Parts: sequence; C-alpha cells; structure tokens
Amino acid sequence: MARVVARGLRYGILDMTLHLRTRNPIDRVARLSGAVAAVAALTLPFVAGCEDEGPVAVAEDTPPFPPDGVFSVTGDRVVTIYWNENQEPDLNGYGVYRGTSDPGPYFFVARVPANQTSYDDLDVNNGETWFYAVTAFDRAGHESELSRETVFDTPRPEGFGLVLVELGQDPTRAGYDFSSESNLWQSANLSTTDIYFESQANVQYVVCKDAGVDIQDYGLIDLVAVDWAPEIGWAPSKRAEAITGHSYIVRILNNQGDYNMAKFFVKDVTATTLTLDWAYQEVENNPELLRFTGGAAR
Repeated sequence: MARVVARGLRYGILDMTLHLRTRNPIDRVARLSGAVAAVAALTLPFVAGCEDEGPVAVAEDTPPFPPDGVFSVTGDRVVTIYWNENQEPDLNGYGVYRGTSDPGPYFFVARVPANQTSYDDLDVNNGETWFYAVTAFDRAGHESELSRETVFDTPRPEGFGLVLVELGQDPTRAGYDFSSESNLWQSANLSTTDIYFESQANVQYVVCKDAGVDIQDYGLIDLVAVDWAPEIGWAPSKRAEAITGHSYIVRILNNQGDYNMAKFFVKDVTATTLTLDWAYQEVENNPELLRFTGGAAR
C-alpha cells in the first residue's frame, strides 16, 4: 500500500495520524527553569515516596526539518530531483514523493539513504508533468513534513550528434523536423521541416523553414544551461549564424495555434556540414527545455 501525502497535512499509514505542517519544531529537550526546578525538588518526596531523586530532563524525539533547496532537472524519460543535505545528527535518509498536482496528494516513490541528495525518477514518460516533494526521516523512524518548494517537471525527448548537410550540397539532407524526434536529417523542402542548414557568402546559417518558426542565438553557453524558453528576442530575419559552441532556441507554431519549443547546440560547423545536439518539448506552450546530464542544476 503506497503512502499518500498532501501538502499541509500528512497521513501516516503506520500510526494512522494526521500532522499539521509547521516551520518551527518543538524543542528537543524539555527545560526546567530554576524556579520550577526548586518547586519540583520540594514536592518530589510527596509524589515519589522516599526515593531522594531530583527531576530528570526528558529528551523529546521530534521529526527532522523538511529538506530545502529542492529542484528538478528535465530529461529524456527521466526526471532528476535534487535537494540540500539535512543536518540532523540522527538523520537516516529521505523520502521522495510525487503527484499530478500541487498541493497534492503526493504518493511515495522511493527511500534514499542519508548520504544521497538526489534521485532519478525513471518511471516517467515524455510529455507527462509530475510534481515532486522530499521528506527527511531519522533513525527512530520519524518523518518530516513535505519540502515546501513547488517543483514540477515534464520530461521531453532529446538527441545527440544530428548531422545536417549544407543546402547547396544536398537539399534532401539539409533539414530537420523536431517533432519527428528521429535524430535524422530530412529534405529542406518538406512541409514538416522546421530548420535547415545553408551557407551564403561563406557564412553558415540555420534558417527557419516558414513563417511559423522562430529562432534566436542564445550565445556561448552549454545546452544544459538553456532551461527555459524566452518570450522575446526572436530573430526578425528568421535565421541565425551557426557558431560552434553556441546554443539556440527555436519556437514552432503548430496546427492548433500553440507553440512547441526546441533547442540545439552547435557541436561542429563546416562549409558543408552542421552537427547538433537538441531537445524538444512535446507539450504545447511548455517552455521547459533543460537537458539531462546527471549532475546539472537548474
């Protein structure tokens, strides 16, 4: 039976209790003031009989703080969740939860050891959006409330080493359709082509196929850092110079009047060939584009 958690309230299947989320846990040690201790010392013989023992401070075992700094990395059929390490001395691990909305309910996904602050969720499909939260638990089995950040992610396809041939050299291999997710070139003349590779006056360009496609040069930045498609900055000329080491963003108007986003990184460019890495967001109007690398942060 899976554990189900809602933000604000957590339902524990073992102790069958509901817990309100709170930022400030109770003190771990019950403290007695000097005045209270004096009174306790005077009244103790009447309460405890003849044993001459003073009051003993009682340690209260409370749940850990909820993990903070939680974020996700978008991948191809994978979402990676990261969080900051908790500092409790009796920390024993973390729980990863996910759901289809926020504030939940969230369903238990995995238990992670205390020395690990990330988790790869491989039980996802491209185009599906999931919301994530993380808890911490101690050696006594007490579990924190859910992490407070609203974290969601939509996996999407990606490809590596796509080679396009310059238009004048071979137009049948100059274009690419991101929605095909094929990582294979196609003819620049096809109606489904989004971009094609062309050289003019010894300058190499990536060109938008039609008026419904826009492009912008995102600069000398690795593709992993291009995590969110912008709303402005598209090239009026519908083309961008292909420069090795630069990342680019493409906006594609689909038949429903919505946009799909793509991005690519120029790995190598010559007068005759262009080599790209790319990612494509299948969900309409979803700007998430981050590429999974196993250790990158949004």
